[in-house]
Amino acid sequence: MESEFGKYISSPLFTFVVGQARKEITVHSGPLASLSSTLDKLINGPMMEAKIRQADWSEVVEEDTFVRLCEYAYMRDYTPPSCSEREGKNRSYCPSPVPASDMEQAPVQEYVEAATEEAPEPEPEPEPEPEEVPVPEKASESEAPAETQPYNPFDGFILPYREKSIWSRHLRDKFGDLSVRYTRSNDDVLSGQKAKFAPTGNSHPREDFTPVFLGHAKLYILADTYGISSLADLVLHKLATTLTYFTLCEDNISNVAELVRFSYQGTLPHDALRALATTYVVSMLGQIGESTQFQELLAEGGDFVFDFWQVIWG
Repeated sequence: MESEFGKYISSPLFTFVVGQARKEITVHSGPLASLSSTLDKLINGPMMEAKIRQADWSEVVEEDTFVRLCEYAYMRDYTPPSCSEREGKNRSYCPSPVPASDMEQAPVQEYVEAATEEAPEPEPEPEPEPEEVPVPEKASESEAPAETQPYNPFDGFILPYREKSIWSRHLRDKFGDLSVRYTRSNDDVLSGQKAKFAPTGNSHPREDFTPVFLGHAKLYILADTYGISSLADLVLHKLATTLTYFTLCEDNISNVAELVRFSYQGTLPHDALRALATTYVVSMLGQIGESTQFQELLAEGGDFVFDFWQVIWG
């Protein structure tokens, strides 16, 4: 078997013990060893793991993260983590978007709805009495009745953008500028990316994206630890794309806060994952600045607060 894939499937087997359940997963050693010199030494070098053909990663790698690593080793891509549905029957829904010019006068309207109910839609305003004018043959798009507009599950949930004593509008582009860097570095991957590998944002306020954010972050930390730079860059691209498509609501700010906490617990100063998470928070400051979850994150202090201020001040 002269092809690269043929060499992969004919390579010696190697067993990894992963997760709290200490599950043993046996794989062909070739694909994983090809990812970095560090993994090659672990699998084929003079270390004890190479001699017994087994590595114990149970305390550092979860099963799902390891499976994504293997998927990347064979496919040079990986399937993004899945979200879950937020628990709880009653939740306070986010207020409807309000124009910036009306922020000071606009009251905050709260919606409470059972989890099985659909999002409330605003009642249509009464139409003015029609004038005696000829009826056009075809109505324009702006004159289309409200019921013909596409359903948006986030109507009434999206956090409004507010300006306070710190003018934050100029910060909104910082994350876009950073995420473009990762997109450009993965142009070849993106051009051939299959739908199952493509990252997406949330599609409904009830979705809990904490497993998605942390799934990407855990794979990044594993890739960074073992020197798999191509995978680390790909994870940053997918996470940046996910955050770009992510719709912020009052109930899911905690998802972002958990990403920040995990990023700072598992990395060293000046790490790219830290920079990505912090820059996103800064860019969303106009929406989350008054949030309790965000203020609790600031109150925890640490490197995040320092980096957060550096991005704002810079």
